[in-house]
Amino acid sequence: MPARGAEIREEALDRLLRLDDDSARLAMLLDRHAALDGLVAAVPQATGTDVGFVGVPDGEDRIVLLHRAGAATPALDRLVVPAGWGLAGRVMDSRRPHWVRDYLTADSIAHIERVDSSVAAEGVRAILAVPILHQGRLLGVLYAGQRTVTSFDGRTVDAVLAAANRAATAVTIAERARHHAEVAVQEERRRLALELHDSVGAMLFAIGAGVRGLGGEPALEPEVRSRLAAIERQAGEAAATLRLSLQTLSAPPEELALGVALRCDCRAFEERTGLLARVILLSEVPPLRAGATRALADSVREALLNVEKHARARSVIVTVSAQRGGVLVVVADDGVGIPAAGVEGRGLGLQSMRDRLGRLGGGVLVDAGEDGGATLRLWVPC
Repeated sequence: MPARGAEIREEALDRLLRLDDDSARLAMLLDRHAALDGLVAAVPQATGTDVGFVGVPDGEDRIVLLHRAGAATPALDRLVVPAGWGLAGRVMDSRRPHWVRDYLTADSIAHIERVDSSVAAEGVRAILAVPILHQGRLLGVLYAGQRTVTSFDGRTVDAVLAAANRAATAVTIAERARHHAEVAVQEERRRLALELHDSVGAMLFAIGAGVRGLGGEPALEPEVRSRLAAIERQAGEAAATLRLSLQTLSAPPEELALGVALRCDCRAFEERTGLLARVILLSEVPPLRAGATRALADSVREALLNVEKHARARSVIVTVSAQRGGVLVVVADDGVGIPAAGVEGRGLGLQSMRDRLGRLGGGVLVDAGEDGGATLRLWVPC
């Protein structure tokens, strides 16, 4: 039995370690910094270099070194490198890899004394820097360093580029996961606000109306009438406070407003029709101009109504992404598709979408889906 007990403990420990690994991987998916920490930790071994570190953008004109692996000192922690200076400056300008045999003496880069002194304190000489890019957007700069003066061959450059591509994927997934979580939180806030409005708000209205009715009785003693007036006043003040709280609770931040509105409309569509409707955020939604969020949300609501009336679909997918300096929303169903006569002249819904988005410089396109059904594309500029 003791041997069997030891086996059980070992199996339990092994399962615990696997769960810990799974938890760490999940954290990397949900947190940008955890993702970069995990990836930079693998850079030295994966690339055959001594040191790995990552700089992340801090505004438009500088990066900050926040993640490192294999470092012997904290000299590089939170080091700020302005645009145009050092290897980071060259990478930020060109969006291409750059490297130097000896950072401290290289005349191909612009030097800053505090950056040079930090690099010297860490004992790094040769440095390779590559951009972490996603769809042309700079997410950071990945560095690999050697403590000796040396050159980087093509195999090492390819290995660091591959690590940068993995970092770009991890950061993008983390950003989308965070955005989805924030949208879900705001959606729940709005749901709670509606419930409070329908329950507590209605209760306060009933109290106020009931007290006013009692106060109108002619035979009431002055003390009772005064007390009823005080209760009515307190109910009115509570109702006003509730309205202000509900407005705050139900108003999402501007960058989340579109996602929240689309989720609410899809949920209402599901409850009304029993059909599946999903919202997928393919990228972060950039800030939109005034009125653009409402115009997109109103157009999607109109599109869902058309699917309900005409498409005979089983499901609808709504995707949102940043495209061509604006926001693209695609509503795709798996219904009967576009009639042979086309969509022109079939009701006012499509024309109202075109008018609504056209006033903002946007547009509408309807075509057949790749696997049947219909696809509606709505676009507005930022």
